[in-house]
Amino acid sequence: MLTILLVLMTSAALAEGPAQWVWSGAVTSESAVVKAKVDRPSEARLVLGERTFAPTHVSHSGVVTFRLRELRPSTDYVYRVEVADSSSLEGRFRTFVTGPTSFRFVFGSCARTSSNSSVFETMESLDPLLFIHMGDFHYENIGSNNVADYRVAFDEVMESERQASLYRSTPIAYVWDDHDYGPNDADGTHPGKPAALSAYDETVPHYPLVRDEDENPTDLRQAFSVGRVRFVMTDVRSHRTPDSEPDGPDKTMLGESQREWFLDELEISARDHEVIVWVNVVPWITEAGSGHGWGRYDWERRVIADRIRKLGLVERLVMLSGDAHMVAIDDGTNSNFATQAVSGERGFPVVHAAPLDRYARHKGGPYSHGKAARRILFGLIQIQQFGLADISDDGDVVELRLTGRNKKGELLHGMSLRLRCRNGCEVVPEPEGVAAGAQ
Repeated sequence: MLTILLVLMTSAALAEGPAQWVWSGAVTSESAVVKAKVDRPSEARLVLGERTFAPTHVSHSGVVTFRLRELRPSTDYVYRVEVADSSSLEGRFRTFVTGPTSFRFVFGSCARTSSNSSVFETMESLDPLLFIHMGDFHYENIGSNNVADYRVAFDEVMESERQASLYRSTPIAYVWDDHDYGPNDADGTHPGKPAALSAYDETVPHYPLVRDEDENPTDLRQAFSVGRVRFVMTDVRSHRTPDSEPDGPDKTMLGESQREWFLDELEISARDHEVIVWVNVVPWITEAGSGHGWGRYDWERRVIADRIRKLGLVERLVMLSGDAHMVAIDDGTNSNFATQAVSGERGFPVVHAAPLDRYARHKGGPYSHGKAARRILFGLIQIQQFGLADISDDGDVVELRLTGRNKKGELLHGMSLRLRCRNGCEVVPEPEGVAAGAQ
């Protein structure tokens, strides 16, 4: 009871101070974006060492944006957002390396609104370079086109003590799924899409977005590099055709524009990067015609799979997914949906990481390593899980270890995949003692 009271008091203090919350993102080797919620934006500034930055944008809700330029690569920065002399919030980030580099990141999705689970504390303790959030940042299921509703949802999450601490220490790269975009299973017809896009744009520190003629973002597609690893994040909600429509060329998960951007991005990225990480938040491995993922968008899935195969990227691409409330790993045994793929031809690895704090739920499959989502009390008790990626690059070979972890940071049984990449990735057998089955 005392712990709950202290958490509530801390959250209340965060919400009432002139500087309410702060986080960073859009980090590169020489730049970053910091956003903060303050009650007197005209008096806000960001202090970074001996440099002081004024906001480059101020929203109607008091969110101030600081765009930090001319930073040094591979450097730890501590910043402080001040509101006159009354209060301040401190955060930190590390700029990326331009050449071969070793780094760690955490990834996951699906947490109840304003969750204060210890899973966020555990992720912070691992000192990751960044946190890739794959959707369902909250579960407000907003159905209106009222930007204020989305702002309130962001505030509720950011007032969580453990989440706020993680976001102050770790830059975020975040793309939504359905519950934080709109109602359950929301698609491109969601009437609240303009409000959702506007709230995301003003609140989240993000990489550059594609915009329309009025400078409004069209969706959340983003891409960035860390060393020789390219991250490509796609938005599966903003342009999605209703699930009930018949499959074919007119049915899309990404929208034609985003699909072509994605395919072009793959081709361009392959020239200078050893590994491409595709952040696709919904299940890829599902039977044609089945729900909960790409199964009812099989035509578009085959178009994408065919292009990946044609570009020779099957062995250089890794997919990260959320949505399904489980950790699951497929080493490529079941992920190849290319039209010309022969029986037994491997696809690219797929790793699911969820839920950060929700009920256990299984979707898609089969997965070569199985699924880890312990159903406690018939699935009535919420569980906490996340993904951890350790990348090492000596300039010749990139090695990846992708694992699923519980809220204490312990390895989930069998949820580990090792890849060795040099002109293509091969699966490396796990050392003795790391089982291949799932719990």
